[in-house]
Amino acid sequence: MTAVYIHFPFCLQRCQYCDFITYANLSHFIPGYLEAVKNEIRLMLRDGESAETVYFGGGTPSSLSAVQIGELLSTIGKTIGIRDDAEITLEANPGTVTLENLRSMRQTGVNRLSFGVQSFFDEELRALGRIHSADQAKAGVREAQLGGFENISLDLIFGLPGQSLKTWEENLRQASSLGIQHLSLYSLIIEPGTPFERLFEEGKLNLPEDDLVADMFELAMEYLPKFGFEQYEISSWALGIERESRHNKIYWQNKDYFGFGAGAAGKIGNHRYQNLATIQEYIAKMNQDSGEKPDFSPAADDVLEIDQKTAMQESLMLGLRMTREGVSTAAFKRRFNQDMHTVFQAEIDRILQNSLAEWRDFPDGEHLVLTHRGIMLGNQAFQEFVD
Repeated sequence: MTAVYIHFPFCLQRCQYCDFITYANLSHFIPGYLEAVKNEIRLMLRDGESAETVYFGGGTPSSLSAVQIGELLSTIGKTIGIRDDAEITLEANPGTVTLENLRSMRQTGVNRLSFGVQSFFDEELRALGRIHSADQAKAGVREAQLGGFENISLDLIFGLPGQSLKTWEENLRQASSLGIQHLSLYSLIIEPGTPFERLFEEGKLNLPEDDLVADMFELAMEYLPKFGFEQYEISSWALGIERESRHNKIYWQNKDYFGFGAGAAGKIGNHRYQNLATIQEYIAKMNQDSGEKPDFSPAADDVLEIDQKTAMQESLMLGLRMTREGVSTAAFKRRFNQDMHTVFQAEIDRILQNSLAEWRDFPDGEHLVLTHRGIMLGNQAFQEFVD
């Protein structure tokens, strides 16, 4: 099984809250960038099983043409192949899609869209610096459905400046009425180096109190099941298991994945790596042909070896995010040849005593799963597995 992430770091403009590796006004680099990504794919996917998931993230990959997306998929297909039932996701900005383009994207093999809607209120979108309106977001979903997409996810942000519980509920109502299959809900975080950080420090952001933000999260947990959405990960809801994000579950299960493009991260075996962040440096590195077959991409700027203790800690932290299944003791033992009870006895005892998690019976044995309290206070559980 191979999972592939492709990073497209180009945007029309950067959002006020964004700290992702993205750049505005550099579109003239796109042709050379795509060639560099194809070179990296051919170099690093020389071995392995056919791709089970492919994820185009950004940035704004929906600003690419269907031809460009098709060429990237073709490169993967010719190198290792793509499974017939592969999940192929494209992140999309509602302000960059048309019905014609979406139909063409669907024909290339893209079968899942993740729309960065963030809000259905224009004033909230303007505050975030988004380039689309609420009407464009709804139109984008309708056009995607007309274009043949039957697996559509929306991102929404809560805890926005000036946001109330009532407006957040209206966001949830509008999202769940659109006939979509998946929702990702994120609490606003003021990231260092962003315009929002500067506004926050100047006292110009009217952010909701922490208790209100917690109420917004709890409201989503109560509201969305009425429309058939099941919370399967702390930030993720889906209409049944078949609509859960297969690609993202690879991250939460701490499995291997390849990351291609500037700033892309990957995990292969007991190593984690991240590529050079700047577009120009990335292109330059991928245009240097040494004639060798390296263990990691020439664009890899940081390669970290993961020892077994760290791998076990990460498996607990990431696995506990999966609110339905948590972490299987049997799977943990198969993977690490150690008993989870023994390795993390004290840590597990503390989160059990604080009612953050509980043991649940599954067909393969015990699973450690977050309680409702643990979902609300996830970081208190996760920090037990950080040295």
